[in-house]
Amino acid sequence: MIIRHLNIKNFGTINDRTLEFSPGINVLYGENENERTTIHTYIKSMFFKDISEVISDNAVFVGPLKSATEQDLIRELQKFMAGCQGTGDGAMDLGRAMQMLKMSRKGYQVQAERKQKETEQERQKLLTKMDDIRNELNEIQKELVQIDEKEGSLRMRPGDESGEIILDERMAEAKARRNGFAMGMLISAFAGIFGLILSAIIADSIAVSLTVAVAAAGLVGLCGKKQMKYAREFQKRIRMKKRWISRQEKLKCSKESLRQDCDEKETELRNIQEEYREYEENSCLPTSEERELQALNMAMETIERLSGNIHLQFGRRLQTRTSQILREVTGGKYQDVLMDAACHMTVTAGDGTVALEHLSRGTLELIYFAMRMAAGELLCQEESLPMILDNIFGMYEEEDLAAVLRWMYKEKRQIIISTCSKREMELLDREEIPCQKLILS
Repeated sequence: MIIRHLNIKNFGTINDRTLEFSPGINVLYGENENERTTIHTYIKSMFFKDISEVISDNAVFVGPLKSATEQDLIRELQKFMAGCQGTGDGAMDLGRAMQMLKMSRKGYQVQAERKQKETEQERQKLLTKMDDIRNELNEIQKELVQIDEKEGSLRMRPGDESGEIILDERMAEAKARRNGFAMGMLISAFAGIFGLILSAIIADSIAVSLTVAVAAAGLVGLCGKKQMKYAREFQKRIRMKKRWISRQEKLKCSKESLRQDCDEKETELRNIQEEYREYEENSCLPTSEERELQALNMAMETIERLSGNIHLQFGRRLQTRTSQILREVTGGKYQDVLMDAACHMTVTAGDGTVALEHLSRGTLELIYFAMRMAAGELLCQEESLPMILDNIFGMYEEEDLAAVLRWMYKEKRQIIISTCSKREMELLDREEIPCQKLILS
């Protein structure tokens, strides 16, 4: 893709302007930064709205390094290289993204653990409550057994007769004996009286009469004594029956109350068991926190997997191409750009390896240029896009800038150098490099 002609009308601060570009190097010069920025925005919105932001920011628009110190500049270079190797996008901070995911995961882990602890505590409460109810049911069953035993003892049956029948029979027996001896008293009294009269008429003897009277009195006394004994026995049987009935009623009431308690406890136990089953079933299902953790873990695994793939496929090629461009623009002084697992960058020079901390600002600027050019090439393999360089040569030595301009001309790629300095145009003329100059008033 090549930009040949721009006709801007009523866009931002520009009312009407026409610009002509060549396929090679173009210099867009103007001291008014706002006007140049407006042209950049117009190009981005009109021509590159259908391409991804990654390609637009890394392969088309290249801005200057904004770091004030060399240490900040080194960190910015390492961040860009790490981002490109990990994601294919120098604007992305993969380490920060992973850190944010880890922080989110930790928060959800705390919530999940707290919720799991609360659920386990509630489950233990249900188990304890079920054990307590079972113990209460066992106690109730023991009491019911004791009541059954007491009821069995109250029946006093040798066979299958109930206690009440036995008591009634014994009451009837005592009553019959009492009444029998009462009748015996009457009969004995009448017999004595009749005997006295008869002995007086027949025997006419006082001794006989006395004997009859004594015998009659003895029978009356014996029958009276027996009658009193069985009268007391009868009253005793009546009291025994009343106590038996009272105890039977108490046992019956206790038994009904215990059975009612037993039914209530069994119902309560079934309800708690059902609630416990629901807890067990729900424990097999992932909670919202666990689902979030699964999603975060999947995202982290995906990022790591994609990062690894991008690093293998893109990162190595990026280092290789960056090294090639750096060798060309430095005349072979610096050869390879390397980055280790800790994202620490070095370059090889001659027989040794030099850390970025030991390089000059100008060399760091050249490394940045090489990385941006390499990233742009790799991201736009299918179609070469114009590259717009916005004031990126301000810190360059003339010799380094001349080498960069020669390299750009050799690559035969459309490049628009947006600048507020005339130095680029002067060097292009001195190096006799053809270019299209666009002067903004």
